[in-house]
Amino acid sequence: MLFDLIFLSIFVVAWLICGFAPWLVLSIATRGEAGLINLPLCLFAAVVAGFAVPVFGANGVAGLWISLLAAVAVPSILLALRRFSLHHPASTPTASQEHTTK
Repeated sequence: MLFDLIFLSIFVVAWLICGFAPWLVLSIATRGEAGLINLPLCLFAAVVAGFAVPVFGANGVAGLWISLLAAVAVPSILLALRRFSLHHPASTPTASQEHTTK
């Protein structure tokens, strides 16, 4: 029982690290605009995605690698969707909309 708990905690830590990596890359690339509110969301999504792989039947070494890949892919997709939804092209001002009155 104790060995199972230790082994499961190693998996959770690996999934958390995999979920932290996309947030860190986006935060560095955008000079801190990834947002601290997205960090717990990315970590949670990574653990859920990593845990979902063995639940759906992918066990063994291939399942381990697929779960680590899912723990990176799901927060990356989540951050990309969040980034594209916040920076809608219609919300950015154009040259014709700027101060035109004299």
